[in-house]
Amino acid sequence: MNGVTYSVLVLTALLALDGVKGKPMGNVIDLDKYFEEADLNSQERVVGGYDVPEDEYVPYQVSMQFLTRSGKMRHFCGGSLIAPNRVLTAAHCVNGQNASRISVVAGIRDLNDSSGFRSQVQSYEMNENYQELVTSDIAILKIDPPFELDEKRVSTIDVSGSDTVGADQEVLLTGWGSVFHFGTGPFAKYPTVLQKLTYKTLSNSKCKETMTQLTDTEICALERFGKGACNGDSGGPLVMKSGESYKQVGVVSYGTAFCASNNPDVYTRVSMFDGWIKERMA
Repeated sequence: MNGVTYSVLVLTALLALDGVKGKPMGNVIDLDKYFEEADLNSQERVVGGYDVPEDEYVPYQVSMQFLTRSGKMRHFCGGSLIAPNRVLTAAHCVNGQNASRISVVAGIRDLNDSSGFRSQVQSYEMNENYQELVTSDIAILKIDPPFELDEKRVSTIDVSGSDTVGADQEVLLTGWGSVFHFGTGPFAKYPTVLQKLTYKTLSNSKCKETMTQLTDTEICALERFGKGACNGDSGGPLVMKSGESYKQVGVVSYGTAFCASNNPDVYTRVSMFDGWIKERMA
């Protein structure tokens, strides 16, 4: 599927929302329609990943949740806690959305865990150069109240620095996205337990052989057929070991229409936005 890509959140051809806040750039996802059509009750288990162990947390991982017309909060994107009151995610997750209908939950591995900590999105800022499926798919959320960091269930992830991550580096993806190759519609199988997957980065030159529109603001990772990111993982963190801790190097952006199909997953390259992120942390 040379060069044919789409957002790993959901098809972006859906109609725009009424009454959204912010300045939409390109297509806007109708999350009400998405959740009305999705099979949200599946208990099936990222594609090819495995459950985060029962006594373990990914403390920087948050679930972005949307308040549907029926009054329920539903996971739709991932994000990472980069300060007690800031979350890093993908621009396409919030593009044109009403911030007042979005909250984030930290301190959980299971979406059914009611002991997590919830904070309301006050506003969001997408990178000014964002172009859907092209470049700069990154956004920062301001949330309130700030999360209390306990370093076990809730803590921040380091996103600082402008060093470029090269090829063949081991990276870790986590998320609550679909675990089946067909990531949308009746074929989507969404877990409630957080999934994790280890795989390796590709050089941009190699990635461009398939993802022809790739830019320097992106980084690719690939394992093998049956392993990779899928719908619902969008906006989530790609991290790598940095000494005894982890550093975030990517934000889930997009992939091919057939999840984990032996084509690369594309992430926003966090190091390219070091200055932009720092300016928005105050």
